[in-house]
Amino acid sequence: MKVARTIMLAGAAVFALATQASAYTLSGTIPPHAPPKSVVLHPHMPLPRLVRLTMSAPPVNAGVPYLLAYCIGPAANPCGLPDDWSVEVPAGQTVVRTVPASLFTNKVFVVGQGTKKPVPYKVEIDPGL
Repeated sequence: MKVARTIMLAGAAVFALATQASAYTLSGTIPPHAPPKSVVLHPHMPLPRLVRLTMSAPPVNAGVPYLLAYCIGPAANPCGLPDDWSVEVPAGQTVVRTVPASLFTNKVFVVGQGTKKPVPYKVEIDPGL
């Protein structure tokens, strides 16, 4: 009986650890483009009920002040509709937002910029909420 209980408790602990998602980072460089061109970000799916997004616009000499636009919306126009979710992050800054995972349903997560130089982006996705 003790062996069965120990196995059951060990199995429950493994299951609990396996279901907890850990944070991960998506980063890269957005190519130069004017008007703004978006890069589609691919969060690991499935996501839990709430997701914390830590979005950054690392400092870089783009020749002009710039900002990154992070958006969640339909693939055809993810940043252009009134009900699309969007955040603008100025160069050298970080913005943290918690969003419901349902926001990603049938939509894309993108980041864009409109300078004539490549600009880096970084977003940490923390689904462990």
